[in-house]
Amino acid sequence: MSRPPTAVSRPPIAGVLKHYYSIDVKQRAGWSKIPCPLHVDSNPSASANTERNRWNCFVCQVSEDSIDVVMREEQLGFREAQAWAHARFSGSGEDVLPAVQGESGRGVHQGPPSGRRSREVHPGVRRFGADWT
Repeated sequence: MSRPPTAVSRPPIAGVLKHYYSIDVKQRAGWSKIPCPLHVDSNPSASANTERNRWNCFVCQVSEDSIDVVMREEQLGFREAQAWAHARFSGSGEDVLPAVQGESGRGVHQGPPSGRRSREVHPGVRRFGADWT
């Protein structure tokens, strides 16, 4: 008999962006403009949303939540990144249920693509110089 999944806490995106990239995100409703942490910006080309706990760049076509950032920066898997983020950020943030085994945690749609394309992040100059692949 399987137990129901327990809630897992995701750290706030504002805290994660501040920790890794020294980017201050305005705590307000909706999207706030920010410089992209993945490339040099003279004008902000990215946005962060503290309600949705996500950031995205319109140039790189990258969209991540706080756990995605921790996974990339710490080079950890999903579960390890959750544990690391919980320890580092005291578990404050948005509670989400983990995926039930055998079910996708992300929306999988039947039919033709909706027109949104996911682009691969190209290697280049990073804003703060750390190497990543």
